[in-house]
Amino acid sequence: MSEPLLSQSKLNHILKENPDLADRSLKEGELISYKGRKYGLLTLKNNGVHLSRSLMQTLDIKVGDKLLAIRSSDIAFTLGAKGALIQKAHEYKGEIAIF
Repeated sequence: MSEPLLSQSKLNHILKENPDLADRSLKEGELISYKGRKYGLLTLKNNGVHLSRSLMQTLDIKVGDKLLAIRSSDIAFTLGAKGALIQKAHEYKGEIAIF
């Protein structure tokens, strides 16, 4: 049997402790908690992702909300909608690209 693609990545420790995430049996949009953060699987479609209504409700976001992409580590990024970093982004005088 071949070795899983991400077994040598920095995500390996998360995958080892969360087999549903590792073997992709976690339902798309379902979140698991690991060391204070939420992880899940979403499929890229047409250069974007689809967030189900239930996931948006769980995350307390709605259609039309702007999400700020935040580099949270060298292995992941976070999408934020509320909080101190969002406030700083609103106050930022430079340009923040919108995608």
